[in-house]
Amino acid sequence: METLSVRCNHCGAPLQVAENTRFVTCQFCQSSLEVKRTDNSIFTEEVAKIAANTGKMAESLEVITVQNEIERLDREWGIEQAESMVQGRNGPRPPGNPTFGLAFAIFFAVVCFGMASFSSSFGAPGIFQLVPIGMGLFVLVAGVMGVANGQTRETAHSHYQQRRAELTRELEALKQK
Repeated sequence: METLSVRCNHCGAPLQVAENTRFVTCQFCQSSLEVKRTDNSIFTEEVAKIAANTGKMAESLEVITVQNEIERLDREWGIEQAESMVQGRNGPRPPGNPTFGLAFAIFFAVVCFGMASFSSSFGAPGIFQLVPIGMGLFVLVAGVMGVANGQTRETAHSHYQQRRAELTRELEALKQK
């Protein structure tokens, strides 16, 4: 079995290692060493330094993972917001206040029901009564659905803010290590 001569990278002492040896302990300074080989050289590296570097890389990876999670969350929330935009006269805008929408729906329904009542008092044919009643019912349903959608949006925003705050706290804790 052929032996190779290398130096301890901690104390510089000469070491004799077998050709296929991967780890060795320096007999002078007792450092645990890894024998590394390249195409044209052979050298040693302290295992403790490797472990420390690996630990630092793992911490950095955790930070990057949390940062990526925050970015993904922000991106998804931004896409969700963009999809919920309403096309207005001057371009896209966020949806209106669902409570105001419901109040308007109730007002419009009352007007429609009043039209139906007014037309029946003059003896108008049934179609002149049914159309305003149908419009009133339609607008009431649309108003209630608008409120439900608004609550869903508010709940989603609350969940987004909570998750983002958790991830931000986790990121700050990782950075303080």
